[in-house]
This record gives sequence, C-alpha cells and structure tokens, in this order.
Amino acid sequence: MINIENIKTFVKKTLGCSCPEEVFKYIDCQSNIKLNDDILLSNKINIGNRLLIYVVQNNDQDTLKDVLPLLVNTGKKERDDLRFNRFRLVIATDKLSEIKENAEIIFQKIEKDEKIHLHIVSKKDIPVFLKPG
Repeated sequence: MINIENIKTFVKKTLGCSCPEEVFKYIDCQSNIKLNDDILLSNKINIGNRLLIYVVQNNDQDTLKDVLPLLVNTGKKERDDLRFNRFRLVIATDKLSEIKENAEIIFQKIEKDEKIHLHIVSKKDIPVFLKPG
C-alpha cells in the first residue's frame, strides 16, 4: 500500500518540487524495478502522470560514470514515452559528500534537457514509500 503522505512530503520538501496540489491526486509507487543486470531502482514514482521519479541507492563512486548516463537516458525515454513533464533522478547514499560531488560532475556532461533533475540525498532522508500489507 502506498504511503501518500510520505511521498508528498519527500517530493515537496526533500526534492523541492513546486507541483500544484492537483498533481498529487494521483500517485503510484513501485519498488525493486530491475532496469538491467546491474541497476535496480529502489522506487519508481509517478506523480499525477506528470512527474517521473527514479530512486536508486548507490555508495560506489566508481560505478557512477557508467550508471548515471544509463539512468538519465532511461528516465528521459520513459518520461517522453509517457508524455510526462519532468524526470527527477534521486541517488540515495550513505556517502553523501563523496557521491554528490562526483555525480554532479558526471551529470553536467550528460546530454539532457532542462526538465531532468538530479538529487543526491542521504539514505536516511528516504521515507517509507510503501506500507506493508
């Protein structure tokens, strides 16, 4: 079962989304989505069929150069195929300062549009999106 309030708070406060309230009338969240043999999304969140969010956990700086472009391109393609407005990629990590600096450098070099955003957050800032049951 989806924890709507946790998702709304995360999207608005942690990610700084200023989506209008009516967008939050529809929220879908899936967990453990395998993109390929190497990449597992912790969560994929749909906000109002307008905003697509991928949440992935990563503590390994060395894999970022390969994983980040793939995540951005996959998210962009899904956003465009579904005709959503925005895509936000969230990397949750225990090594915030280390991962953030490296990820931002890599992200700057990736070809993308202004409706794709990268967020690096501490794992402890990721709430429970799905309630058991």
